[in-house]
Amino acid sequence: MTILVATPLLMLPDGLFRFVLPKITFLFLVVFFAFLAPSSARLGRPATLTLVSLPVLFVVAALFSESPLAALLGRWPRYEGLPVLLLYVGLILVGSRILGGPTAGQNRRLLINGLSVIMFVLAPIAVAEAAGLRPLGGGEDVRPGATLGNATDLGLVGLVTCLLLLPSALWTKNRVVQLGAVAAGVVTVASGSRACILVLVFVGIFILGFRAYGQARAGKPILAVATVLGFFGAAAVVIWSIPSVAERLLSQETVTGRVYLWEASLKALQGNFLGIGGSQFVDALPLNLTDEFAKNVGTEFPADSPHMLPLQLLSAGGILLLLAVGVFIFMVIANGTNRIRTTAVSELRLFLFGALAAVCGYGFALMTHFTSPGTVALVCVLAGAILATAPVQEKAAAGRRTTVPAPVRFSVAGLALVGAILSGVAASAELPMKSGTDLSARGNIQQATKAFEAAKALRPWDQDVDLLAAQAFAVRAVQGDSPAADAAVTWASAAVERNRSSMEALSALAIGQLGTGDVEAAEKTLDRQIDRSPWTSEPYLLRGLAKANGQDMAGAIADVESAAALTPKPKRALSILSELYVVSGQPEKAAEVEEKLARVR
Repeated sequence: MTILVATPLLMLPDGLFRFVLPKITFLFLVVFFAFLAPSSARLGRPATLTLVSLPVLFVVAALFSESPLAALLGRWPRYEGLPVLLLYVGLILVGSRILGGPTAGQNRRLLINGLSVIMFVLAPIAVAEAAGLRPLGGGEDVRPGATLGNATDLGLVGLVTCLLLLPSALWTKNRVVQLGAVAAGVVTVASGSRACILVLVFVGIFILGFRAYGQARAGKPILAVATVLGFFGAAAVVIWSIPSVAERLLSQETVTGRVYLWEASLKALQGNFLGIGGSQFVDALPLNLTDEFAKNVGTEFPADSPHMLPLQLLSAGGILLLLAVGVFIFMVIANGTNRIRTTAVSELRLFLFGALAAVCGYGFALMTHFTSPGTVALVCVLAGAILATAPVQEKAAAGRRTTVPAPVRFSVAGLALVGAILSGVAASAELPMKSGTDLSARGNIQQATKAFEAAKALRPWDQDVDLLAAQAFAVRAVQGDSPAADAAVTWASAAVERNRSSMEALSALAIGQLGTGDVEAAEKTLDRQIDRSPWTSEPYLLRGLAKANGQDMAGAIADVESAAALTPKPKRALSILSELYVVSGQPEKAAEVEEKLARVR
């Protein structure tokens, strides 16, 4: 239980992406220890069969995808392949085993109180980051997300925890839980996630409505009104006291971007009954963009998820996986509602109320976001607790087998331990990955290459090690570093060989080829990119530079104009375009471009 509660805080200092793989490692340990411990309850047969269908459907879709191995194993940075999907299933079983039965009260109290303490740690970090500080590092122009690595992930953890704690905080006098609920609310708001804040407000009103109704029926109408008004007042104070949060709530930029992304996602998934396979979205999306998407959203940072749970499920496993998950969610809601209705007012009922609110709130928030091990884990455990049936002691008295046979339990525990070891080794590769990236940025290409080779030895199955190394060298190659350009070509070629659909790998390869002076090869690489995705800005810009290098000024100008037209931030392309007009002897055109440039600065 301690490991599960501490998961949101776990990360690997000095790793390139230090947030996901360490959490996966310790979550496997949660499954390992839970299956060695006695069980208080288990899942019913319908829920079990539905869970079994999920990895089966996922594997079928992966095998029919363009990159079956990557789809099965998952890709950087979240690695949501088959092993992590099995981890999610295992955590649901863990929830039923250690939290579901009437004898699991101590475990439920440990979870509630432990999460409260975790929120005491996360809240000041979240507030500091919202104020512009970076206690855990990170750029000033991004929302770091504390120990989750993503601001919305941070908001989701706060949201789920707050909704879980609220019933116990409102109906009991547990001061730790009450303060924990407040801290979780602060984490949610400080994250700046509009979806999480809105879900917290609406679901919080629903829970508070029950409490106020009870107070009114008990002859305390003033207290009931004060409860509701106090919630609204506290929420307003916290939101408007953090300028960055208030600014995001009033902004429409990412909302518009989501709409364009969903349209492109539907286009990419159209006609794919089995979906496109897990972790394949980042390569499929560029083939289905539009001019409007490029001009309003931009293509510099390709999305690796549709940012909507139903679309994410359709992408990973098609309509069958979506239906299977829908059936499972229906079971959770129906079973949770029934258990709350039939359970007398008690610690168990308050826990079930909070757990169901947390699961539903998480689902609502994922209508604009994606899953991640750091946020899914607690929700899976809560779903398992809600679905738990057949308390072991009661059924055993009736002479029926209710416990999982020992060989099965130990097999699951053994597989979880293997998963923890393998994911721990994979997580350790983030250290040389970070070292290689830093060394490359400083121009120490030889040592950077050794670091990336060490990372690849630790994660030989991960095609993105080649890609990330190529991108790191490409950044240096742009500055005119010839050894970096050579390294970029080497690593990008390996990345393209392993994943021929990767637009990112092709970009790194083209940059390296330009840096080595192989203009002809660079043009062929960029032609290939543009043929695949004519709505992506960077290939046009790079091809324009390649043509300018070959003295094809008319072709260079045409490509750079296209690059400027396909991005919401055309400053760089316009600057290059102005220079091209000057070099080609067209000062009037250069002046026109300078006027446009002045307007976008």
